[in-house]
Amino acid sequence: MQQAVRAVVPDAGVGLEVFDRQTGAVVTSLGADQQFASMSVVKLLIALDVLDSGSWVVPDEATQAQLHQMLSASDDGIADGLWDADGGPAIITRMASLMGLTGTQPPADPGEWGDTQITAQDVVAVYRYITDQLAPADRDLILGALSGAQQTAADGTDQFFGIPNGLPHATWAIKQGWGTSGSVAAFNTTGLVGAGSRYAVALLVSDASDSYGSMPEAVTAGIGALTSVLSPLS
Repeated sequence: MQQAVRAVVPDAGVGLEVFDRQTGAVVTSLGADQQFASMSVVKLLIALDVLDSGSWVVPDEATQAQLHQMLSASDDGIADGLWDADGGPAIITRMASLMGLTGTQPPADPGEWGDTQITAQDVVAVYRYITDQLAPADRDLILGALSGAQQTAADGTDQFFGIPNGLPHATWAIKQGWGTSGSVAAFNTTGLVGAGSRYAVALLVSDASDSYGSMPEAVTAGIGALTSVLSPLS
């Protein structure tokens, strides 16, 4: 997998974990405890914090619509509003404590939610929390948005890199992340893959910002190289 990523972006940093929910085992991992900038993957934590703050009662229709749009279209404007309203970095501290995320840390700049530090193993833990711990209505709200991810994100980015394009025949529920932080670019593809959301997958990739344009291809190549371990997908 790393070889496939680096065939496109030679110096890329890579963090990977794939967990089989059916067997309860990690299928493959690489640098799973290394930290990467979350970019929009942090929107999972923002959404879960909203539900937690409401004692896990399904929110009103307007809030449901906000969460769906933030997750499915990766809407930054909604994320900005919720981040500011709910305490910014405190969201990350609360969610890391709730889910036992040992490698997840708030951003150094409190206003830059995309600089939240995450690891592949922590992202997998988030998906396991969603599938195994949430009440059905809350779970359906989150997974409905992730399985309905729009190809064109709210900012115009094609977010069908990694899991969607690398596993074209699989069912999935995804949260993608992309962007730059200083001189570093990060592209992350994460989600639940296969019938019954069998596999929790997190592939996090970073490199110098001048590799930004090549990184979607690199992430897709990396996911494509996992086809043999993500079996069966249906």
